[in-house]
Amino acid sequence: MNMATKIEAITAYRPRIGLGDAASEERYMELITQRTTLSSGVVKNVQESEVETLIGLLLDCRPVHTGIGIYTPNIALDGTMEVKVRLDKRITRALRAEGAFRGHIINAENIGKTADDLVVQWDEAHPDDPIET
Repeated sequence: MNMATKIEAITAYRPRIGLGDAASEERYMELITQRTTLSSGVVKNVQESEVETLIGLLLDCRPVHTGIGIYTPNIALDGTMEVKVRLDKRITRALRAEGAFRGHIINAENIGKTADDLVVQWDEAHPDDPIET
């Protein structure tokens, strides 16, 4: 008899964001031009320059503070070069502000529950496939 794993229970019942469609680059640019006096061409040029500058500084082994986040070059155990990103605190603060989030949270009723609570929930919903202990 196969038994479910704790990971399966957590995956099934943990709270998660119900994402909408990704905003396209064009829509992002449109929103920026609406909020500034810049044309879409200027915004696109600034974005391209920002990417090229960021790449250059990362290749020089320099962390980069952009105002949106901190980008830091990193290396994985296998030697693969990576970039770690830490978002500006204003972004996370805005997302966490009480009542600000306008999206849908799947399994919102499970916010604050522990992994063990989710296992109990799984076992109650799947008596023929309990979590292995």
